[in-house]
Amino acid sequence: MTVIQDLEQGLTTQSLTADVCIIGAGPAGISLALELARARPDWHIVLTEAGGPQNASQTERDIYKVSLGDKSYGVLDVSRRRKLGGTTAHWGGWSKPLDDTDFEDNNAWDVPAWPITKQEVSSHIPRALKWTEIDSGDFHVNSIRKTHNGKLLPLRKDGAINEQLFRFSPPTRFGDKYYDELKAQDNLTCLLHANCYELVRDGDKVTSAKVRPLNGNTLEVNSQTFTLAMGGMETTRLLMNLRGDKSADGEGIYSDHLGRYFADHFGVRPGEILAPEGLKYSRFGDQSGPIMPVLTFAARDIRNNGEHNSCMMLQASAAPESLLAGYGGTKAAGFYASQYWHYSTQMIIEPRPNPTSTLTLTDERCALGLRRMKLDWQPHEDDFASAYRLFNALGDELGQTGLGRLNLSRPNSNSIRENVSGACHHLGTTRMAADSRDGVVDSNLKVFGQQNLYVASSSVFPRYGYSNPTLTIVALSVRLAQHLANKSEVAA
Repeated sequence: MTVIQDLEQGLTTQSLTADVCIIGAGPAGISLALELARARPDWHIVLTEAGGPQNASQTERDIYKVSLGDKSYGVLDVSRRRKLGGTTAHWGGWSKPLDDTDFEDNNAWDVPAWPITKQEVSSHIPRALKWTEIDSGDFHVNSIRKTHNGKLLPLRKDGAINEQLFRFSPPTRFGDKYYDELKAQDNLTCLLHANCYELVRDGDKVTSAKVRPLNGNTLEVNSQTFTLAMGGMETTRLLMNLRGDKSADGEGIYSDHLGRYFADHFGVRPGEILAPEGLKYSRFGDQSGPIMPVLTFAARDIRNNGEHNSCMMLQASAAPESLLAGYGGTKAAGFYASQYWHYSTQMIIEPRPNPTSTLTLTDERCALGLRRMKLDWQPHEDDFASAYRLFNALGDELGQTGLGRLNLSRPNSNSIRENVSGACHHLGTTRMAADSRDGVVDSNLKVFGQQNLYVASSSVFPRYGYSNPTLTIVALSVRLAQHLANKSEVAA
């Protein structure tokens, strides 16, 4: 059997039988397929990808066409990649596990957070680091303080500001990096240009997936278990199309939560600060690999005050007018120009899950016959209010410790709120929950009300933090592979 088949080159068979069929070959689908194939050499895994090894044509990209609500979403066209490896083709490599508070309910919000603990995800982070080619699993800021003395602020232990640490993948292009491994895995079949346009169901069980090239015949994959790993938007779209004309008054694909809470990380630049020279709250090289410390709220303030878990980076910059000038004699104010720099601030904001931020289906259909989507992206106003409180909290920290000053040059305004753009992270529209009344998939990523349908995507995130989602997506895929491999009924 040819392990990698391109359906545009013609069909060698009209059907395949699998133990597990994974639809979508981005970081989630590729890591899940290879982990599962290696864990269960007695199983046959089928991995389908709508694109090929090269960038999609304009005709293929037209499948992704989405209409917009009142708010623009500038990254819509670039945020999805219809090719082997998915969005890792343009991934910047930013990596960081979610924080403790990301798994906790926010007392100011009206939806539950993750139904699983941080440990249930972090135990799979070491495998995710290998998949993303990150050599160090040390994400503690204190471990780099000695080697980078004076590059980080001496923050008060009881203050409102804390620090966290990003690391960076090379970045790993999953389609290129793991192509040979997909080809060599003899119990895995990878189908390219295999656009999934229908899931066939018998009651509450999916029995087959119909896939085809845009101009070609259908191949039907019959399988015991199916996992959707098509990215946050397309996975949601296929599930909503699977619902058909039935109302959203049930669970799983009939849940009112399906398509709601669409979120993406975004940023604002509220102003500048004056602080000690040489601070490193941006990406730089370390003996353990590239790193980036960031400034955040202390966990206490997130828990007690309902703040969003956002972060802030600093970039040394030339100021049009020195903040030192505002304090008259600089020596009297305790400042010496040669010891202080100006820094511009850049935030990554945790979006609050907002049920009015939605993906919905329209009556227009794409070339595959699937109904298209409309995106009505609505960041919550609390997102901005909390971000500006973080900026002001940093100003208070600098002022009370004598470390610097803050200048709010771009106050929170309608213009700021209307012009933010996303970071290509599609979150929340198939949210994970302990109870079907609160989400679309359960804690094992199985769609509520379906026997054998799973989702591997950032769309399952019920709370988002500020960390880029790829590392967590891969960790969840490793976890799902372990779960499926241990389920005897999968191959029953």
